[in-house]
Amino acid sequence: MVNKGANSALGQLDQQELQHLITVSTGFIDAYMIECHQQVPMLLPQNIVLSAMDTQTNVEHIEWHDLKLPVYKLNDPDRKQGVALVVEGEDVSQRFALICNAMPESIRLRISEVVDEEGAIDDDKIFKYVKMGDKRFYVPHLQHIQQQLGL
Repeated sequence: MVNKGANSALGQLDQQELQHLITVSTGFIDAYMIECHQQVPMLLPQNIVLSAMDTQTNVEHIEWHDLKLPVYKLNDPDRKQGVALVVEGEDVSQRFALICNAMPESIRLRISEVVDEEGAIDDDKIFKYVKMGDKRFYVPHLQHIQQQLGL
């Protein structure tokens, strides 16, 4: 597994927690397969998604439970409507919303179906690439996304 080297022990712990959510001891994971504009799809554990809601895609933040959450856009910029997935953070102040084209497909995976890809990763928002069968996905590096959003 390629670790992108978090800046702190806390950052490493956060990424380890995400990795643990992907490799839970039950042998299965419930995940969202999120289509990303001009990029391979993202694989995100469902249990870190707090909410999903329809939204306009040209927004700078999402209002959710009296909070203004920054957005990280994965959508096609030509689309005017999409779905915002509220992503849990270590703290309330670290929550953000992923803007997608549509509600992502939900899938229950056997852990053994997900195979790590070896190799260099040139985007600090990608923790690692994985394959399921012949389909490639990426697992996000949430701490780096949060840092890009100023959290």
